[in-house]
Amino acid sequence: MNIHFHKNNQTRFVKHGFSWQLFFFGPIAFLMRGQWPLALLCAVFLYVTFFVVGFAILLVLDPAEDWVAQTWAILIACGLVGHFGNRISARSYVKNGWMPVDTFPADWNIPQLIAPKPADTKLG
Repeated sequence: MNIHFHKNNQTRFVKHGFSWQLFFFGPIAFLMRGQWPLALLCAVFLYVTFFVVGFAILLVLDPAEDWVAQTWAILIACGLVGHFGNRISARSYVKNGWMPVDTFPADWNIPQLIAPKPADTKLG
């Protein structure tokens, strides 16, 4: 399922679900979407998450090799970006003036950004 956005006779879409594109390419994928602030935030998030998760794994699990902690830290950081990236991208489109064509999926836990159409009521 895709959520389509329109602005200036252009259409963009955001896929509902896990994004393998964001998992593997993270900030580069956001740059390709024209969302450079998200690309910068994604790069910072990946950097910080890598060190925090890697440090936590080294402290808690104490693996025999450092590469084990580094591998898990990279997989967890990239997995988080892949899982939440499309939701953040959709919010960014709306904040930058793109109008969603349909409502967001309920499992995204995002308040609907499209105002419901007013009911036809007669005042009198």
